[in-house]
Amino acid sequence: MKIRFLSAGCLLVCSLAHAQVNNTPKPCTAATTKPGSYYPVKNPCMFNYTVPTDRQAALLRANPQCMRFGPSAVNCASAVTGNYGQVRSQFGALRPPPPPPLQFVVPSTPPPLGVPPAQQAEAEQLWQQADALMDRNQNRAAARVLLKAANMGHKRAQAMLGIMFQDGTGVKADDRAAAYWFSAAAAQGHRAAQYALAGMYFDGDGGLPKDPAKATELLIKSANQGFGQAQYAIAFQYEVGEGVPRNRQKAIALFRASGDGEWIAEVLANPRTPTRIASEVAFGDYLAAQRNAEFSASWARARATMPSGGGGNPFNTMTTIEHGNWVRAGGNDNPHNPYRQ
Repeated sequence: MKIRFLSAGCLLVCSLAHAQVNNTPKPCTAATTKPGSYYPVKNPCMFNYTVPTDRQAALLRANPQCMRFGPSAVNCASAVTGNYGQVRSQFGALRPPPPPPLQFVVPSTPPPLGVPPAQQAEAEQLWQQADALMDRNQNRAAARVLLKAANMGHKRAQAMLGIMFQDGTGVKADDRAAAYWFSAAAAQGHRAAQYALAGMYFDGDGGLPKDPAKATELLIKSANQGFGQAQYAIAFQYEVGEGVPRNRQKAIALFRASGDGEWIAEVLANPRTPTRIASEVAFGDYLAAQRNAEFSASWARARATMPSGGGGNPFNTMTTIEHGNWVRAGGNDNPHNPYRQ
């Protein structure tokens, strides 16, 4: 295992592999180097001390594992023997390796659905405790608490565990575990879990079969509860008739309700929009073309309002440059275009 460099001072000393003791170069350590390790067998910067200047030479004579780092600083491969007024600091000390990520063996039995009345107060208390731990980025500790609440049937804990296992936050990433907990929370009507599980059924992740019909069913359930991301996703399906009957008015209503699809709803409500769009790909292409046309038109209007047609105006020059960059980067058809509007 490689030992990390822990401080600029320690790195400098160890990379030079010598220290000045009474102006005489001294090896950092006589030990041989392990393959794949930054340090020799013993880390020469393991122990760091502040030592009174008048006693430093005596310490170094009695402790050959040490080397001088500064007027009152000494680095050692092992602890100093004897008392020279030294004070050990944690500067550069090795930190213990982080604990291994939590793993979860997916049971063959289904997870519990719903908390028994006698345990509801305890389960809610565990949820609040986990929530506080997550706020402090103590995700590994939070996951342990969430597992207790989830095994009692707490749907919010189950949904959060699904996210953590999907993202590898505080636990070892595991799509099967994510699907297990999302399924439990979704069965209890948790709308975000329904949306997440729909995506797993669309792609066949986490050991689930590819099942667009099941995915669509879950999206509709989530959208009916007002979950914006589900409303946005299912709106596309209503527009192109994928898994559901074509229904433009329903698509428009869902795009608007989602909070992110107002502009798409306006495009669909425009009488000039084709009455039938063949597929989601064709729909995406049409929306990109509309966005590009709008940007070009707004740029042209801005240029026309500048004095003398904008000639010689630094703002117009910059606008022209920005527009050129935008076009070369693929316009709004490129989701990674840094000039995208």
